[in-house]
Amino acid sequence: MTATAVLTARALLLDMDGTLVNSDAVVDRIWRRWADRHGLDGDEVMKVVHGRQGHASMALLLPDRPKERNLADNARMLAEETADMDGVVPIPGAPEFLASLRGLPHALVTSADV
Repeated sequence: MTATAVLTARALLLDMDGTLVNSDAVVDRIWRRWADRHGLDGDEVMKVVHGRQGHASMALLLPDRPKERNLADNARMLAEETADMDGVVPIPGAPEFLASLRGLPHALVTSADV
């Protein structure tokens, strides 16, 4: 038997990546290219980057690098991620879930820049 939870709210806030869409393919490509440019192991880089802002990941991976370079690289990589949609797919059930929210207050909250 499955338990049913009843939630009461005035609005719903939704995250984007990992909740509505899966952009892992793009993130993987962008970060592995960055790792190659900096002589880092792509697999090790991928263990660090998920769940944190790009410039913060760079600071962990290259601790002696100036913050300004990390911010500049981060801006460039965000632009690359925005332009590269190959492999970005909806999370199963997300389109239907969003359609079920029509007429209900909801918003997308994300750390994405676009």
